[in-house]
Amino acid sequence: MNNGYSELTVTREEGVQYDLFIPELSLSRFDTNGDGSLSSQELEGQTGQIMRYLQDGIRLQQNMEDMGFHLQSMNKNVKESVPGVSFQLYYTSSQPIIGFTIQYNLLFDDSDPNHLNFAIMADGNDLDQTVFDASHRSYHFESSHSASLGTTLWRYFTLGIEHFATGYDHLLFLLSLLVIADSYKRIVQIVTAFTIAHSVTLLLTALGYINVNPVWVEAAIALTIGYVAIENIVSPKHSLRSLLTFLFGLVHGMGFAGALGEIGLPANYFVSSLVAFNAGVEAAQLILVITIMPMILWLRNKAGYKSIVVGGSAVIGVQALWWLLERTGVIG
Repeated sequence: MNNGYSELTVTREEGVQYDLFIPELSLSRFDTNGDGSLSSQELEGQTGQIMRYLQDGIRLQQNMEDMGFHLQSMNKNVKESVPGVSFQLYYTSSQPIIGFTIQYNLLFDDSDPNHLNFAIMADGNDLDQTVFDASHRSYHFESSHSASLGTTLWRYFTLGIEHFATGYDHLLFLLSLLVIADSYKRIVQIVTAFTIAHSVTLLLTALGYINVNPVWVEAAIALTIGYVAIENIVSPKHSLRSLLTFLFGLVHGMGFAGALGEIGLPANYFVSSLVAFNAGVEAAQLILVITIMPMILWLRNKAGYKSIVVGGSAVIGVQALWWLLERTGVIG
């Protein structure tokens, strides 16, 4: 009685046609007169609310960006003797569809925690299927003929750059590590330790050898940032900074893998795409280091640099605490 169905078809117009069926019982929030049934008038009168509800609950992403959403039509329907509503959705992309990730969060948290949605995806003769439930809300579809090796590797390389450049927690962590560096040799030691550590756990997690709840990984990342910020303030010596960087880098690698899991990896280029993503992360990291380190080493010889380090670390520590409380659900 609470089973939904999704049928997604890649079109030639750089879009995805999405036919969705939801049981009537699961849509009781739109039953304005409380009679246990949805009328066509109730649907038409709440088109705006329904459209926003579907747009928030089902996102299709390509290259980590949401595709455009359109509600084409909706109508009462019956599927396997269960009354419900069929929705015709259309998702658009500015680029050719070479795969997409479905983020399905409809009904689980507000209406029907036992909801199941059976999904079929098609791109020409390529077919795939999955089942969404409260514990499995994301799935990546990749057509086997949709992209060449070169195109796929470049795509995942740029995704790695984008993820590091927009992952403010990773940026703040690396910045906190480097502000106490007093030489290029020390910088190389810190960056090398971080690179080796996060590359190891990124690969092991993506390949399925490490399986940790992503909520705790994200919380642990916030803790690593907070710890380094506090150490910058209270400790005059940082002789173990490289070892600390390596240990904490292992945690950040699992975070990179979590982001990659949301994007998805193509089955036909799985390992090579994984390596390309990691190379993108390394490239973005190198660009950051080359950009900021001459400035940091120059500032170290200026009066008041210690105050800058303490003040900046205090701000980073507060942000880390906020992320920790947010990621553990203490605050919304």
